[in-house]
Amino acid sequence: MQEETEKICLRDNSEKNLLGKPDEYDFSKYEEIKDYFFDKDLIAKFAPIAKKLNLSQNCVDSLLDLALEMSNRQNKLWLKNEDEKLKDKMSEYSLLLEKDNSIPYKNSVAFREYMEIADSAYTSFCSESLKELFKSLGLLCHPELIKMFHKIGTLAKEDEIFIEGSAPVEELTPAQLLYGDKYNKK
Repeated sequence: MQEETEKICLRDNSEKNLLGKPDEYDFSKYEEIKDYFFDKDLIAKFAPIAKKLNLSQNCVDSLLDLALEMSNRQNKLWLKNEDEKLKDKMSEYSLLLEKDNSIPYKNSVAFREYMEIADSAYTSFCSESLKELFKSLGLLCHPELIKMFHKIGTLAKEDEIFIEGSAPVEELTPAQLLYGDKYNKK
């Protein structure tokens, strides 16, 4: 008789939300969160467990909110660790640069000239996306990359390859290319 009486008595709706599983859980609020990847496969695994545990929508939302917070914290820790690893790599590359005997690191004037040649090649021959890649990997101070761009810059200077910001090269006729200045343009 008490069960029948409970069915007709007033109940607090907040208690109703805490107990009993709904027919279908509503995950729409998590699908719309900006900068958050909603994994439908994981939710498909989670929903039957929530039903088995007889969790209400409010309980499921609370668990998912907690999982989201945990995920954000883990992501921040991972990013912090990645930043520290990148800084360590860059420090290691700087030490390699100092120890590399083929780069005049200890002579400030020669090193500045060396870097100007490397920088001009880097600026002229790298696309913005490649520059971003080198930067994101911390390679801008790697001695091998610096030597490569120095060599490119040196070759470009010797072969008179057009480098952005330099004066245009005078066009030569085929005869001038083959026989030199004997055949001047008229």
